[in-house]
Amino acid sequence: MHSAFITQIGKFLPGDPITNDVMEDYLGKVNHRPSKVKNRILKSNGIQQRYYALDKSQQSTCLNSEMAAAAVRDTLAQANLDPGAVDLLSAGTTWADLLVPGFANMVHGKLPELSPLEVMTSMGVCCAGVGALKYAVSQIKLGEKQRAIAVASEQPSRLFKHTHFEAETRIQQGDSLSFDTEFLRWMLSDGAGACLIQNHPNSMGISLKVEWIELISHANAYPVCMYAGAQDETAKKSWMHYPSYKDAAEAGAINLRQNIRLLDNVVKLGVEGWLRLIEAGRVNPDDIDWLLCHYSSHFFKGKIVELLDKAGCLIPEEKWFTNLYTRGNTGCASIYLMLEELFHSGRLQPGQKIFCFVPESGRFTAAYMLLTVVGSELTASTNLANQTPHQIEPLLHPPLLPETVTTEPASAYLLRNLALVWLEFERKLQSVPLIRKLHRGEFTLEDYKALLRNLWPQVVDGARWIARAASNMTDFQLRSTFIGHAKDEHRDFQMLERNYVAVGGQLEEITQAEKNVGSEALSAFIFHQASRENPVDLIGSMFIIEGLGNKLAGKWAAQIKAQLGLQDEQVSFLGYHAVNDESHLGKLEALVHAEWMTTAIAQRILKTAQVTARLYLLQLEEVQ
Repeated sequence: MHSAFITQIGKFLPGDPITNDVMEDYLGKVNHRPSKVKNRILKSNGIQQRYYALDKSQQSTCLNSEMAAAAVRDTLAQANLDPGAVDLLSAGTTWADLLVPGFANMVHGKLPELSPLEVMTSMGVCCAGVGALKYAVSQIKLGEKQRAIAVASEQPSRLFKHTHFEAETRIQQGDSLSFDTEFLRWMLSDGAGACLIQNHPNSMGISLKVEWIELISHANAYPVCMYAGAQDETAKKSWMHYPSYKDAAEAGAINLRQNIRLLDNVVKLGVEGWLRLIEAGRVNPDDIDWLLCHYSSHFFKGKIVELLDKAGCLIPEEKWFTNLYTRGNTGCASIYLMLEELFHSGRLQPGQKIFCFVPESGRFTAAYMLLTVVGSELTASTNLANQTPHQIEPLLHPPLLPETVTTEPASAYLLRNLALVWLEFERKLQSVPLIRKLHRGEFTLEDYKALLRNLWPQVVDGARWIARAASNMTDFQLRSTFIGHAKDEHRDFQMLERNYVAVGGQLEEITQAEKNVGSEALSAFIFHQASRENPVDLIGSMFIIEGLGNKLAGKWAAQIKAQLGLQDEQVSFLGYHAVNDESHLGKLEALVHAEWMTTAIAQRILKTAQVTARLYLLQLEEVQ
């Protein structure tokens, strides 16, 4: 095994920077009408300028493969390396120039100065560039190759020409596009970046040692979010299934779209993976000198900061580096262009750690990289290639109880791990059949009634187990907190009953319904814990149950109301908890920071949260 070093980074940005006030001159106005949502989207994403390989007559000025080739040439020129010495070309993009052959082959075809060599194409969305880089790094570490080029290039401007959308609006008999269709027109732009990877660092100047790269897909749990080739995200009918290409285009099946209602999920999944890396010991937030996060919009930076802050893992914002606002969102090339600018900025010092985080919304993938800056004191004669490399362990779920006692404050340990448990719980909820039906717009009135019937026993039991736990508390303040919580909860079941009757159900159907398997298990577990002396670990159960009420119940209520045509008073139980449970969570967070919190207590709370989450999932899985 060898080490792998990024020894040079190049770029290609087509033309001059394009500011917000003229970008519609380049993309064109759909049906000669200015966009109604452009300013709203630009205000949210914060981008001030970007680059287009497009002129004002909507003619593309070059091919995507030509942009990639230009970035490769820039890299080789800065490295002063003979192009014939490169023995691997790995290329990533979202939308290649041709359907076949592969993008890497087309890039190679634009670089006649290279020798015959191995090529590899990585296709996807924002993580395609990291995929290309990981393949190149792996080949260097294996000793299969000595000098590899990884390149990522995006040219979405050609997809957003006004003429591509006018057929769709004509068929739909409207002058404007749907928000999902138009959203990406004002988000994405063109650019390419390339990295030279070798098995030794530069003899002079800096290099970036690649410690590890992770790519994790969550497509098994989530629907399509960003896509092209289908009329909607269900992807039941591919563009190739239309009678003709013209029919597919007029139906909008070839346009690039994004379901913006799913975008919050990609942030949560990305942060969950970040927390897992911390728990697995792969990265320590305190050791990070630079955070390069590919957030597609300034809006999502705030979401990431909020989640990391709640988990106690926030990297100070002065360590964040981005050029989103000046170079735009260039998809899978963005992380290359960030690294390129930082690499040549003169701000990197030997020994610094760079953590890269790339969430992808296509079908929910997240990529992570850890790089170490290597200085010029390591000369070319240093036999780094023969040193024992950093051993990479697979990304695993942390154990329920760590084998070693952590030295960090118990509250920090608990906050991070509770956040991790919650994010995993929320992700797994997406795979529950009933919830999948809700998200797909297939939810029925019978589904809603079944949900209420199966939730009723848990709601009735809620105040009872909280009161029992309070009676077993020896600490007066904790007892008072639990009693107050029980008081808030003890009549919630009546609201649920009113909702059930309001949608056509009979009261005895809900009061006489048997608990399902999951409900039985959840109730038995929580009452068992509540019957023990000082059951403070039930903070973990409350964290899951109240968290679902506060963070998800309101969204479910809105979806159910819209899909079934219901009134507020018919979904009031779910809607009420979205607001009321926020104060409960605030009280729980205060308990996490209590002076009596120890690592041992924190571990008990964490385990109870994990068990509660699993049994709650089982309860919803059994809803019929």
